[in-house]
Amino acid sequence: MRIFPPAPDIGETEGFDPSKDIFGREKFGAGLTNLVQSVPDPMVIAVDGQWGSGKTTFLKMWAGELRKIGCPVVFFDAFENDYLEDAFTAIASEIIALAQNLNKADTPAANKFLNTAVSAGKVILRSGLKMGVKAGTAGLLDAEDLKDLSGDIAKEASTLADKYIGELLTTKNEQKDAIRGFRAALGALPDLLAEKAPKAEKEKQEGDTRNSKPLIFIIDELDRCRPGFALQILERVKHFFNVPNVHFVLGTHLEQLRNAVIVAYGPDIDADTYLQKFISLRFVLVDYARFRNERTNVKFMEYLVKTMEFRSEDHEAVDSSASFIINVAEHQELSLRTIEQIMSVLALALAYSSNNQLRLPAVLAGLSVLKVVAPNLYAKAKRGTLKFPDVKEILGLQLNENDEEDSGDSWSTNWWRFCADENVDEEFLLSRRQLLVTYNIDDRFHIVPHLANNVIDRLVSV
Repeated sequence: MRIFPPAPDIGETEGFDPSKDIFGREKFGAGLTNLVQSVPDPMVIAVDGQWGSGKTTFLKMWAGELRKIGCPVVFFDAFENDYLEDAFTAIASEIIALAQNLNKADTPAANKFLNTAVSAGKVILRSGLKMGVKAGTAGLLDAEDLKDLSGDIAKEASTLADKYIGELLTTKNEQKDAIRGFRAALGALPDLLAEKAPKAEKEKQEGDTRNSKPLIFIIDELDRCRPGFALQILERVKHFFNVPNVHFVLGTHLEQLRNAVIVAYGPDIDADTYLQKFISLRFVLVDYARFRNERTNVKFMEYLVKTMEFRSEDHEAVDSSASFIINVAEHQELSLRTIEQIMSVLALALAYSSNNQLRLPAVLAGLSVLKVVAPNLYAKAKRGTLKFPDVKEILGLQLNENDEEDSGDSWSTNWWRFCADENVDEEFLLSRRQLLVTYNIDDRFHIVPHLANNVIDRLVSV
């Protein structure tokens, strides 16, 4: 049994493997590929979804599909790199690294890009960033970098750093020339970095009249990095990297980016209007399905149950608990990441208990939900003060008159009523009192604190 599901291992050229594309997003990826190949004008595309909606997995798979058809791709995790001083440094360095990985760093076009990147970096540095030898090369090169690149490039970069290190300002014309030169050099890179597509993919592309492949820069986790760094990325992309056949695709939650704008510029700014200046198109990862088993959260739950390797003796409890958790997830619109955290709580509880213990799936699953999304109610459960009205709404517990007694929803609701509802009649209690005898429990209101303290938090001091 696993307490956490394994992170999907997605190879750089793997693409949309059906066994890993559990949400069936290959068609969306194909449409996105068609878009970036068909439009030469530079675009910034936002793939919008809340944290834990599967953006990273989708973007990694899509990057693999792009590489298979020969598109040069840079995948950049903004959250992992937000310690850097400036976004220009980070982005330009990744492009240089891609050229090095493709053994094209010593070509004239790559040399020109490096030199103009250094000059453009100077414009940023003289606008108020810290100076220094490494800063003088926009952070693109350190001593080892200079050794690895050709001698001419290293000599030129060092010369630029020495020449301008003492200068505090450049003229407006020099700044414009530096940025213009950088853009021109960047515009030559898509053709340089594009690779020949594998034979199978080449056959699919016969008749395709497009002569060049765009350079695709995927920036993931933009909503999780420092607000200032996130906005700096948008601004640097707009002002420095706005070049034909170079597209940026952002994995982000736009609501969080709006908050970053407000933090940076104050509550009076129109955050949506601000973001529209930098983002060309927005595509939302939505959950649309005609049938329940096609829904994203249902597919994700199936994936969790399969990959978390529960013991065979726990399968009945897992299946019942998973069904209950899905109902709550739909009722509360929980994210996939939250569902994963709830299942981790459940997995830990099952791992340190056995099926001959009292483990009511509906109550156990409900407590797992409360521990993640409502810690205050979970604390009441541990103290034995949690009552049915406290959880009725958050867990979506309803008993409709037309429901059968043994239907899934009624079954779950009735167990919670038995354990926490003070207002039930004697007839309702009679059918479940045998449970108290079987597990040597003298009071039905002791079941919830027992499960919270002795099953879910078995390894946590009470």
